[in-house]
Amino acid sequence: MLPMGLFKSDGAVGLELDTGMIRAVELAGTGHAAKLAAAGQIGIPDDAVVEGVVADPGAVADALRQLWAQAGFRSRSVVLGVSNQGLLMRMANLPRVPEKKLAQLMQFQAGDYFPIPLPQLVYDFSVVGEINGENGPEHEILLVGVRREQLKTSLAALEGASLQPVVVDASPLALLRTVADAQLTGTVAMLDISNGLSTLLLASGGIPRFARVIPHSLQGYAREKGLPLAGLLEGERQVAAAVDDPLAKPGDTGVPGDWGLVLTAEVRSSIEFYLAQRSDTGLDMVVLSGRGALIGGIAEFFRSQLEVPVEVVDPLAVITGPVEAGGVDLRRCGPEFAVSIGLAMRGLEA
Repeated sequence: MLPMGLFKSDGAVGLELDTGMIRAVELAGTGHAAKLAAAGQIGIPDDAVVEGVVADPGAVADALRQLWAQAGFRSRSVVLGVSNQGLLMRMANLPRVPEKKLAQLMQFQAGDYFPIPLPQLVYDFSVVGEINGENGPEHEILLVGVRREQLKTSLAALEGASLQPVVVDASPLALLRTVADAQLTGTVAMLDISNGLSTLLLASGGIPRFARVIPHSLQGYAREKGLPLAGLLEGERQVAAAVDDPLAKPGDTGVPGDWGLVLTAEVRSSIEFYLAQRSDTGLDMVVLSGRGALIGGIAEFFRSQLEVPVEVVDPLAVITGPVEAGGVDLRRCGPEFAVSIGLAMRGLEA
């Protein structure tokens, strides 16, 4: 989404702005041979970023400056992830036209697919396939837009930290780059559970088809457990770091609760809505990512509720060589950095 230029070096930094936390990963090399160059995260006030929207650009800029100094990022050009209630993803089928005419066609057609006026949006599109329509061949087009005012505060924070947004991408799309192609052959639901928001992306044959922001995040889980958001999962990190399997989790810690039941109900209804609109026969797999994927027993809980295979993403599979840099060992928190890794992979593609 929204390519704004090309990287000047052989590295790319993926940046995620979450409630209470900023995460970034710098990868070097290519999309087929990516190596970890640096990684880091830093806490911010919970009200500095609210549900994916920067509310205090000054506080975020201060934290970004500290993070760049602490983690040793070489590049100041970043791929910024966007995930909030103002992020819009739509599919459109339009008559097939020469590539050079497609952008002009979209200028006239894009407004029909968004619920708000185009001047209030920053949007982009990509051809993801072709079908035979009633009147001949048609492009399958993915449209992605974000409210201009909500993006503006994020860009202000980057400017305050002397960082350059080379690409702005939808965070749910970034997750697709962290999943093996073999896992994307069927219909897959990717659920990212972060501090401030949860996002659901449904893809069929590796092509993103449907996305939704779900207002149930780790903040709600923390309130239910009576624990602070910042230290919510430290026990899970320690157990994961003590075993050979980087994604191993402790036993079931009582995930269900009202929070887990409400979240799975929202996911189930979204999946059912999507399947009702398409010819897909069913869901093949759910992939969990984000900080919430580190909750002990969460994959087993989702598996029992949704009755489909559920796996925790392993974004380290796309990285060659060591996975520790800047004092961050991604083996302890890989799923939490999945969005940042996917965004950095987008930068390497650029």
